[in-house]
Amino acid sequence: MNVDEFGYLIDNCGLKTMDGGKHVFFQPIKSRSEKTVQKIVKENHLENLSIEEMNPIFQKYYPLYQSKKELMAHQFSSMSPQQTADLPIEKKLEYMESLFFASQTVENLVNVCKKNEENIRACLFHMDFPQSFWEAEKKLADRYVALIATQPEITDKMKDWGNTTLEEKKEVVAKAAEVFEHVYGIKVDFDFFSPEEERAKNRAKGLPEDTHINGGQQSGHKISFNEERLQEGDNFFAVSVLFHEATHIRQEFETFEDPLVERIFNCRVDNAVYYEKARDDKKDIRYQDLYAMQPVEKHAHGLQEYVENELIEKTGIRKMFGKEVDDEIKKIHNKTFSMAKLAQYHSLQK
Repeated sequence: MNVDEFGYLIDNCGLKTMDGGKHVFFQPIKSRSEKTVQKIVKENHLENLSIEEMNPIFQKYYPLYQSKKELMAHQFSSMSPQQTADLPIEKKLEYMESLFFASQTVENLVNVCKKNEENIRACLFHMDFPQSFWEAEKKLADRYVALIATQPEITDKMKDWGNTTLEEKKEVVAKAAEVFEHVYGIKVDFDFFSPEEERAKNRAKGLPEDTHINGGQQSGHKISFNEERLQEGDNFFAVSVLFHEATHIRQEFETFEDPLVERIFNCRVDNAVYYEKARDDKKDIRYQDLYAMQPVEKHAHGLQEYVENELIEKTGIRKMFGKEVDDEIKKIHNKTFSMAKLAQYHSLQK
């Protein structure tokens, strides 16, 4: 084992005990890291180690791991934002992997972000997918669009969305999920919630009464739809939000052919978004910049907009705008869709 492999285990796993505390094992914190963790554990014979066997491993590698992290953090802090932006994608990822990890504490996260915020922004703004990846993804999205366009159970309701009941709109979600599963070969579960149910959960968490409630949200293989937004949203809401959130399922569970793409999706830059949300500085013009710059959101928003535009072209169905979301959410959406366009432009120029 080398220090990088040890670091991957420490950053992405919890150390668990079994057999009454006699043996320990590495438990992945996120599903995307499971395959890599299993590979490292198997190749280095780390299965079913006793605490006595694990101790010398930590004594040997942990100081090296800590020293490397400190060196990487110092190097990153010493650069200017322009130098950060000019780094090759592999070096950007190396720095982000050093700064953000699954087992990160809140205190460490806040310190890292406060010290490096401008460089983190520069890094994420210029962290782009290969152009070949965008091309392959749009070909798959074309299949989703083509199948949606041939489903009258979907298109007829989209044409008459204003007169479609909530239950019928839920049926459109179900049909779109079937199409997505067929195209991408990945499981998509879904359910629905009312805003009242979500507000009750927020109150139980001690959150403010006016905490924003999403139109749709993904957790594991499940997508939860806001019934109110589904009922009052535009006629593309069901197929578009389903596609967006199901793309997040792919990012979490699918293995992508390009190792660079795999590495981008494995990188825990979403930790920076938690820092941004905690600040909650809505008056700052840069509010939610880090959210919009995440590769996972550039990917999901970029393809979502592509799917909507292609559906309009293929079906001739005009977008009928529903009830407007509040201004704050509209600004965040516009910022994120714009960032996705910029990311595709950057990729095209390379």
